[in-house]
Amino acid sequence: MIYYIIGLIVIVLLTPVYLLLYLIITEYKPDKIENSRIMKNNISSKVKKEMTLTTLNTGYSSLDKDQDFFLEGGKGSKCVSREKTKTNLKDIVKMLKEINSDFYFLQEVDEPCRRSCFINQVRYISKKFNDYNSSFVYNYIVKYVPVPLFKPMGSAISGLLSLSKYKINESKRYQLMGDETFPRRLFFLKRCMMVNKYKLDNEKELILINIHLSAYDKGGCIRKAQCNHLIDFINELSKQNKYVIIGGDWNHLLDNSIYKEDMPEWVSLLPSKLFDTPYKIIYDKDVNTVRSEDKPYIKGENFETIIDGFLVSPAIQVTKVKARDYGFKNTDHNPVTITFKLKK
Repeated sequence: MIYYIIGLIVIVLLTPVYLLLYLIITEYKPDKIENSRIMKNNISSKVKKEMTLTTLNTGYSSLDKDQDFFLEGGKGSKCVSREKTKTNLKDIVKMLKEINSDFYFLQEVDEPCRRSCFINQVRYISKKFNDYNSSFVYNYIVKYVPVPLFKPMGSAISGLLSLSKYKINESKRYQLMGDETFPRRLFFLKRCMMVNKYKLDNEKELILINIHLSAYDKGGCIRKAQCNHLIDFINELSKQNKYVIIGGDWNHLLDNSIYKEDMPEWVSLLPSKLFDTPYKIIYDKDVNTVRSEDKPYIKGENFETIIDGFLVSPAIQVTKVKARDYGFKNTDHNPVTITFKLKK
């Protein structure tokens, strides 16, 4: 009997070690630059005088208004049921179709994994938008996330999905600078940007960059490194006078003037260097785009702010920006749409 007890103790003690070794061996290690996965590229529309682009963090179709998240003080980390995740996914697609944009930037779109009940959201959305070209890059591949302790997230496979009514000339994944320290990096996202290029009628290029910057890094140090990398990237593009739009979930306040000391720790300020570039930050100041997940959503009780929007080059004229308040019904973010023109 004593040997069984000793054996059980040894197994309990060694399990975390085996898990750590397994995660080290299977760690997702993308190259600095990789080709995106282009799933469809046979739609070719004529460039319009005005075009629209919508960004939305879909919250892996599992962070609806009834959910919380353990990294913000809640208890949840994954889907509550396959049926609920399917409902959220269908409603998100319906929402996006109602907006009817020429381009979409989507973040936290999952391939089959435990955290979102093994539903292939990338394939589902791409098929529902069969009149759009689509490209995808990974930013999160973890075989097993063991927290929270009694309801672990499990496997997570996710990334950025871009849709467009225009033919993609080139699509690449660029790894962003800044990463979590070991062993935290084994469980966190590998942040990147998906850079899509489109040939225009005047032989110039429209460059659309889908991003999702870090969250939950103490003091925002990693986010600062990512923003500095982004600044270097756009400063290089500025020399070429390109038509450029960067958009997505910044995980930063897009208006530094509304910062208050009592805001949650995951709220970070954009670096001042970003405001010194020729690019302009575009957002809707009247609609909050994200809510806190310390508890399920109750209007007026959860913290809300604006972290989703765009950064546009001088060659882009934005004629309208509009965020839509869906009450965080199916995801913890609200969509933001810009209408823009290409300056001659």
